[in-house]
Amino acid sequence: MRKAGLIVLTILSGCAMNQSGVRPLRPLEIPTGPFLDSTAEALQGTLMYEGGCLIFRDDLSRGHLLPVWPYGTVFNGTSVIAHFPGKAEQRLVLAQEFVMYGQRVPWANLPAADYAAFQRQCGAEPFAVSSVRPAN
Repeated sequence: MRKAGLIVLTILSGCAMNQSGVRPLRPLEIPTGPFLDSTAEALQGTLMYEGGCLIFRDDLSRGHLLPVWPYGTVFNGTSVIAHFPGKAEQRLVLAQEFVMYGQRVPWANLPAADYAAFQRQCGAEPFAVSSVRPAN
């Protein structure tokens, strides 16, 4: 009887393991990458956390973007603590109006190993953030 139980557990554990490398995002996980010091766009909007994704909602177009923050940026569930090289860290609270500077980045230009979970779960177009400021 014990052998049968062990065999069943072994088979079930093999089924439970994720063989494809696809995984959901961890809670409060945000995309980060190298700092890009270039600004092609300035967008005013707010951050929202929906479906496990931290998304920027552009006020003008009502479109959604997935901010790719510089390394060192963290999200604690209510605010983003944005790290920009050579500058003081900036805190952005969810639903706070702010201006986000940077450029759109095609998914093809981002390493799939690092960003596939974000593309699958969030779907919004990535936007490399180079700086932020209050909307006032």
